[in-house]
Amino acid sequence: MTVISKETIDLLQNFSTINKSIVIKPGRELSTLSLNKNILATANVQESFDRNIPIYDLPSLIQIFNLFDGSPVIDTTNDSYLKISNPQNRSKVKFFYSDPDIIVQPPEKKVDLPSEDINFRLEAPVFAQIKKAWSICGVPDLCLQGHEGAMSLTLTDKKNDTSNSYSVEVGETSDEFCYCFKMENLKLLPQSYDVTISKANVARFSSDSVRYLIALEPNT
Repeated sequence: MTVISKETIDLLQNFSTINKSIVIKPGRELSTLSLNKNILATANVQESFDRNIPIYDLPSLIQIFNLFDGSPVIDTTNDSYLKISNPQNRSKVKFFYSDPDIIVQPPEKKVDLPSEDINFRLEAPVFAQIKKAWSICGVPDLCLQGHEGAMSLTLTDKKNDTSNSYSVEVGETSDEFCYCFKMENLKLLPQSYDVTISKANVARFSSDSVRYLIALEPNT
């Protein structure tokens, strides 16, 4: 029997935006990989799981967790389903496991950046403002640019020179560069992150609780 914390439910909610399916592995680490294999997220949680838990419809499981205000309890003793309960009101749900072979899963071997070429700190309020500006500007790209000593993040449409844009400085640099993400791929929990860019067109976003590896867009 394992009590699932609100923090873990929030994390699973975030992971469900990357891939609506997940295989929870034994231990304290949760990870997910997007269907396009361009977003990999990993986090350590306070719960320790004792078996593989293959879930095809993660959003539905989260809704069931939220039925039990505060502290849903899971029982993994059955080989076919997960039992979710709330001892306080004696209610319970059976949630059947999926076939793990139909779920896109992260590689068994730990993946990291092939090189570490650019670093900056992305504070939570700055990214919240970028997301707000994105909803207003309606442009698809977020570009990290080094130009004339400043490092900035710019919302833009890199295929349209006359698109609306929003820019915010995030540091200083002596280099000239431009690396772009699709905003729709930045499915980050609202936290502050240490960001590292590799020239191999992948970036790592690391906080105290979660790590994302996100592919950059090809330079055109």
